[in-house]
Amino acid sequence: MDNLKIIAQKVDANFVQIPKVNADNATLANMLSAAFIAIGGTAIAFLLIGAFKYVISNGDSGEITKAKNTILYAVIGIVVSVSAFTIVQFVLGSIFG
Repeated sequence: MDNLKIIAQKVDANFVQIPKVNADNATLANMLSAAFIAIGGTAIAFLLIGAFKYVISNGDSGEITKAKNTILYAVIGIVVSVSAFTIVQFVLGSIFG
């Protein structure tokens, strides 16, 4: 460890050509909205999958239980997604006015 020297050097951003991003509150809001839409869309897809599994279960109690659980978890996912979206919009509105 004594023979190891760590050399720290300030690197100019133009030298390594790091892209610069002009992000503002609208960019953050758009990214979060896109994430919540994707999460909500996934939950709706699972809701439809659960409904389809329920329809094709043919009275098998095990399959009906699996389908009901899928539907329940999808509804919980939708509620959580909508709640998170609402909270984030409220907070961003409070911070950025």
